[in-house]
Amino acid sequence: MNKMEFEIEPVWQSRFQKTFLAGTGREEALHFCSIKVDSVPDTLESEGISLCKHWLEQDDFPRDGILLLHLERKRKEFWNTNQVCVYHQLYEFETKNIDQWIRGCTWKGESETSEWISLIELVDSKPLECIAKHFGVAIVSPDEPLRLEELKIPKPWGHEGWYTGVEKRGVASVFDHFGCTELPYALGLFPEKLLNGHDKKLILLKTLNPLSEAVMGDLYLEMHEKKWEVYVVTALDPEAWPSGTGRILAGLNSKVKDRYHDRFGASWREPLLLDFQEQIQEYEITRRKMDQLLDQLKEQQGISGEEEITPQQLADLENKLPQELRKEEALLREKAYSFIASVPVKLGDVVTFPAMQIHSLQHGIRVIEFQTPHYERLIVMFAQKVLTQDHWDTERAIRLLNTEPYQLPEPVSLIKENGFIEERIVDFPDFTVERIQMVKTISKEFCCEGNYHLLICVSGVAHLESESGKINELLPGPAFLLAAGTRFYRISNKVSETLIFLRAVPVKNTMGAQD
Repeated sequence: MNKMEFEIEPVWQSRFQKTFLAGTGREEALHFCSIKVDSVPDTLESEGISLCKHWLEQDDFPRDGILLLHLERKRKEFWNTNQVCVYHQLYEFETKNIDQWIRGCTWKGESETSEWISLIELVDSKPLECIAKHFGVAIVSPDEPLRLEELKIPKPWGHEGWYTGVEKRGVASVFDHFGCTELPYALGLFPEKLLNGHDKKLILLKTLNPLSEAVMGDLYLEMHEKKWEVYVVTALDPEAWPSGTGRILAGLNSKVKDRYHDRFGASWREPLLLDFQEQIQEYEITRRKMDQLLDQLKEQQGISGEEEITPQQLADLENKLPQELRKEEALLREKAYSFIASVPVKLGDVVTFPAMQIHSLQHGIRVIEFQTPHYERLIVMFAQKVLTQDHWDTERAIRLLNTEPYQLPEPVSLIKENGFIEERIVDFPDFTVERIQMVKTISKEFCCEGNYHLLICVSGVAHLESESGKINELLPGPAFLLAAGTRFYRISNKVSETLIFLRAVPVKNTMGAQD
C-alpha cells in the first residue's frame, strides 16, 4: 500500500461536491469538489493527480464532463524560516482524458470557496482561467513550458537576476498572461510530471550583472565547498574593457607559485598559503576601518547601514575618507590580489568553477550562470563591506582551496552539421550544460527523456513549440522550464541569422536531439 492509498480515504471523506452548468452556452456539466487537508508537510508534496483519479473512480461521470478539484492546504516554507502558510490548489481536467490533459493553478492566503466559485458559474468556458485571472496567478500544465522571468536581487557590486532561486532574499516565479506563481508552489502542482524524482531545488539559473566601475563592480573573492558553477560571458562593458577583453580572478598566480617553488622546493604550498592568508588579514584590518568610517558618514547623511546606494554616492563618501587610508587600502588590496591569477575572457567564453576553486568575477562583465543549488560560500576577501555576514572565511577557504593553475575549459563538440552546432560546455557531477547554435531556417526537435530542461537564450529569436503545438518566443530575457515528462519539443530559428541558447539538464538519464 503506497502513501497515497494510506492517506487518501480520510482526506476524501471531508470533501464538498457540487455539479452545475456554468454560463449560458455550456453543454457539458462542470463537477466541482473541494477538500481541506489539515496536515502540514515539511515539503511541498502533491497528491492532486491521485485525488483526481480517485474522484473519477468513485463517481460515474459522463464522458464529456469537466472536473475541478480544489485543495486547501498548509505547508512550511523552508525559505521563510519554516513559516506555516495556507495555500490553495485548483486542478482542471476532463473525464475522458485525464492522463493526457490536466492543468492547475495555485495561490496563497485565506480565501472563501463560496466567494470565488460563484465566478465560475458566470463564465461560459475555461473556468480555471477565470480563477487564475481573479487571483493573478499563472496556469501550470506539465505539458507546456513554464516561463521564468528574471527576479532582480540587489548586491553591493550590482545585481543578480534569479530565474530558479528560492531563498529568504527572494523567490523566483512562473509567469503567464494571467499572473505569476512562486516557483515552489508551481512545481508542487505536478512534482512527479515536472521533476520525475529530481530535487525540488532546481539547478540554479541566474545572471550576474556587475557595475562597470572598477572595485565597486568587483564581486567577492570567494570559494565554494559544494557548489559547482559555470559562467557564459554575455556582455563586456566597453567603458570598463575597451579592448573587448575582460579579466576575471581565478586560481593561484602561477608566477607566484613558481617563485615559492624556487625558494621552498616541494614544500612550497604551506608558506605560500600562509603568506597569502596573512596578506588578506592585514588588508581586512584596513578594510574594516574604512567600513566603520563609511558607516559613520552614511549615518550623518541619514543613510542606514543596509540601504542600497549608488556607485556615485559610494565614491563621494569614499572621497571624504583620509587620503592615506585610501592609499593604504588600495596598496594592500593589490598585494593580496597579486596571489591570484588574472584570466582574460571575451564575449561568449565559458568559465567553470568546480568546488574549492577560488574566483572573483570582475566589474563590467555580465554572465549567465548555472550552479548546483547549494546556498553556501566562503568569502575570502571583499573590497567593500560584506552585508550578509559579519566575518570573512579566509582561514578555512585557504586551507581548502585548489592550488592548481586555472584554465578556461574547452567545450566538447557533440554535433556539428548543416548549420546546427551543439557543444557541451560543462559536465559537472550534478548537471550538464549545452550551448546550441542554429542558423536561420534550422528547426530541431529535442527529447527530455525523463529529465527536466532549463533553456535560456543568449542571442537571436526563435519559436519554442510544445508537443501540443503551442508556441512560445525564445529570446534573451526569460528562461523556460520543460517538464521531465515532456516527450519532445521543437525549436525553430525563423528570423535570426544565428540563434544561440543554453540548455541545462540534471544528471540522471540520457537525452538527445532529433531532426
